[in-house]
Amino acid sequence: MKITDVEVICLRIPPMDSPCEWGEDAVIVKVHTDMGIGESDTSPVVVKAIIEAPETNLYCSGLKRLLIGENPLEIQKLWDKMYWASNYVGRRGAGIHAISAIDIALWDIKGKYLNIPVWQMLGGKCRDRIRMYAHITPNVENPTIQEVCSWAEKRVRDGFR
Repeated sequence: MKITDVEVICLRIPPMDSPCEWGEDAVIVKVHTDMGIGESDTSPVVVKAIIEAPETNLYCSGLKRLLIGENPLEIQKLWDKMYWASNYVGRRGAGIHAISAIDIALWDIKGKYLNIPVWQMLGGKCRDRIRMYAHITPNVENPTIQEVCSWAEKRVRDGFR
């Protein structure tokens, strides 16, 4: 099995040239072989640039170029390759977010190939329950304190703490 393409899809509502609040954009990274999808929550356009950039020197290369033709099951090898070749674009923030999105897609591909869930490959189940949290993203511009309190109270009634 070989990687044939890495596709970056930038999503945003409202369109890119309009003002936007946090949480209204996303990036989806698809690593093509049989198909894996990774998602990273950072600036979609920046992740797209990091993945699709051409090579300019040994430590400054777009991630896609490094992956084409590689075996997607060799996840650690590919992570190391991406990490070392992205020195100039940054090993924090958006640089590591781009690597993370690809890494998630590679684990998805490997889980599908082996026909086991990713959590088993990562060491197995370690708890029976997980405390959830609710995020409040205002659906209006400049919400009042009363509106924010009302949304928070609804989340508490829904069982969140």
